[in-house]
Amino acid sequence: MPAPVLNFWFDFASTYSYLAAMRIGTLAQDAGVRVRFRPFLLGPIFKAQGWNTSPFNLYPAKGRNMWRDLERSCAELKLPFRRPDPFPVSAEQFTGGTRGAGRARSTVG
Repeated sequence: MPAPVLNFWFDFASTYSYLAAMRIGTLAQDAGVRVRFRPFLLGPIFKAQGWNTSPFNLYPAKGRNMWRDLERSCAELKLPFRRPDPFPVSAEQFTGGTRGAGRARSTVG
């Protein structure tokens, strides 16, 4: 019986996608699960909400909490942390080679 497949939807520039992406391979392998990486862009979703930037910039308290949470989570997981400047970074610069990758069968595990 083939291993179950987990569709992992992520945005290359998402702070919380970073935490998940850095751990998913090992966790999936340990659980006997294959991972199908499914990139997407948050920017168009934000624009559909009428936002021209990240909600972490639009709502300063939310942004401060996110940065603090990310810094603590990275320290706990022993992951490198560097706050991007400017933020948000446009993920489109990273996705040029992945157009259509949502249909790809790239897996880990």
